[in-house]
Amino acid sequence: MFLRILFTLFACCLLPLTCNASAAQVRHAIPQHRQGTMLPAMVSAIAVNIVRVSWEPIPGAVEYEFQLVNPQKNIVVMTKKPVYANGLEFMVDKDPQTLKVLSWRIRPLDLNGNPIGNFSKLTPLTKATLNPRTPETTGEYGKMAYMPLYPVYSWIPYLNAAQYQINVYKLENPQSKTSGKLIATYKVPGKDNFDFYDPKPYVEPGTYYWQIRALDSFGYPMSNWSGPAYFTRRHATATIAALGDSITHGGGAIDTPPSFTVYDWETYCQVPILNLGYSGDTTAAMLSRFNRDVLPFKPQVLVIMGGINDIRLGTPAQDVINNLTAICQLCHQNGILPILVSVTPVNPDKMKVMIGAPAANWQEQLKILNQWIMAQPDSINITELVSDKQGLLRADYTSDGLHPDMQGKRLIGEAINDGLKKNQPAFYYLAMSMIKN
Repeated sequence: MFLRILFTLFACCLLPLTCNASAAQVRHAIPQHRQGTMLPAMVSAIAVNIVRVSWEPIPGAVEYEFQLVNPQKNIVVMTKKPVYANGLEFMVDKDPQTLKVLSWRIRPLDLNGNPIGNFSKLTPLTKATLNPRTPETTGEYGKMAYMPLYPVYSWIPYLNAAQYQINVYKLENPQSKTSGKLIATYKVPGKDNFDFYDPKPYVEPGTYYWQIRALDSFGYPMSNWSGPAYFTRRHATATIAALGDSITHGGGAIDTPPSFTVYDWETYCQVPILNLGYSGDTTAAMLSRFNRDVLPFKPQVLVIMGGINDIRLGTPAQDVINNLTAICQLCHQNGILPILVSVTPVNPDKMKVMIGAPAANWQEQLKILNQWIMAQPDSINITELVSDKQGLLRADYTSDGLHPDMQGKRLIGEAINDGLKKNQPAFYYLAMSMIKN
């Protein structure tokens, strides 16, 4: 109670935030429970340390098991599972010997909490971040050929945070890394959220950065701002772009967001492709944003992959075909070559657990849709690559029944790469000659 009163007095002169992020942009709320509000600045007066550890996402891991170990005594001091982000914060005794004798390790788990790999090697706790004053940002945009049109911001959950504020800036002076103009601010509810899907498309070339800070339940800051996390739109145009839904946008194994490369099919294409995907899109949504999101980049080839959100929700195949036809017509009117990609199936048993059962006639309607797609010029068939003998999305290729995980995304990316190389070699090699982002 003392800490809450002290922090309220400290923050009473600050104005709470009023800009709220919609539930559609906050994708992951972790069902973990925390108690109290503890500021890193106050930790020195208490007999505990706050420790932060993080690790690289492990392919296929839906969640993790974390263990704090005393190797000298060969005992497990603490176990925490499930952990959904690729890192966590926790408290340990402030005795200096505690950090010296303890180490930590993690192992990947599936959706049911079963191990899918061995524990990592022990890492001394002395290498962890001690009493962090800011959230830790994560992501791998620097590894991508192009910055995706719709960024997803990710971070390690901050201990005892009730919500977060995210600010996005555009650099005005390239010589100064923090002279940005504020272009967006979001308040992200949920104490254990660790990613946010920005609804704003970043079309204009330039360098941007985002920062995050933790807030208490009243909307007052309980951390400093993180350091700037940069992303750059280097190219005003792209030879090849891809329009689609979450399968194009990226992310997988339920909890790894598109800010990491492992579940982006573009990662497995040798040719650089600009990612214009947005999670949750139907083909009607793809059509509605064509002028805003596609035309500014003047692509010569547009890879189009969408329709599963329509089909699983019961939209007739003919309506999806009409939307895709309209997108192709817009391509032709603007000198863009459309390349349609067949639609991946779902796995109903797995979908029921995380998302909900698909429409009863989804398989019949998907067959109609894919037959039409494969009748179009130079279309690319990926459906069979990720399907089992019953025509379902392979159970070992998906965690939630809707989205292909790493192996599925790899097969998709390789098939699209090979199809473009075979049927559009001039555009393919033109795109290959471009400097990567």
